[in-house]
Amino acid sequence: MNEHLSPEEISLWFAGGRTAELERHAAGCAECGARLGRMDSALAEFRESARSWSEAQSETARRIVWNRPVSHMARRWVLVAASLVILASGPAYWRTRQQARAAEMAHADALLQQVDAEISRAVPQTMEPLVSLVTWGSGPSEESQEKELP
Repeated sequence: MNEHLSPEEISLWFAGGRTAELERHAAGCAECGARLGRMDSALAEFRESARSWSEAQSETARRIVWNRPVSHMARRWVLVAASLVILASGPAYWRTRQQARAAEMAHADALLQQVDAEISRAVPQTMEPLVSLVTWGSGPSEESQEKELP
């Protein structure tokens, strides 16, 4: 190999695809060997930094899990109180609706009784005085027959 390693070959090196030819070139070429060494140390430093950051975050996360913030607890109590209000107002609303239905039914019954009374009359109430003046029937009434018989 006469040329230096290309970026693809360097990526292949760090991805684990080292061939015998790449290893020979890295060992024989001081510039490519130094470049691979710098990249290897940079990746090792990055790896160590990521691990230490991850460990620090996991410890912080443990503290967050065990020490719940007050606002979270306050939200939970607000939700519990709201649920209790809803549960308590349900029966009261149902009772109010039942009373309204009962009042509506009583009003409807009174109206039906009034209509029934009006329909069951033989003559409307305003014409009742006239009914007593007029005799109904095709023949003479019993009173007129009694007067004629002596």
